[in-house]
Amino acid sequence: MIDYENVLAGLTGFIEERVLGSSDGELDATTPLLEWGILTSMNMARMVTFILDEFHLYIPPDRIVGANFKNLDTITRLVLSLRDDPVAQA
Repeated sequence: MIDYENVLAGLTGFIEERVLGSSDGELDATTPLLEWGILTSMNMARMVTFILDEFHLYIPPDRIVGANFKNLDTITRLVLSLRDDPVAQA
């Protein structure tokens, strides 16, 4: 199911396990991922692939901008906004 809590949990798990390598619980929805250097260009590409694999949603290139990847809340809202977008259906 694609709802806010499930998407947020999935994205949080991705960052903790595949980017940070640990789940110390200090990451929350408002942690500034770009500002803190957690989401580099390579990690952002990996996250876009994760979203495609996990939620079956394609993120159009014009939506891959810093404002949409600022923190887990903005990424979650991006994913939710793509649910009904025919262009994003993978």
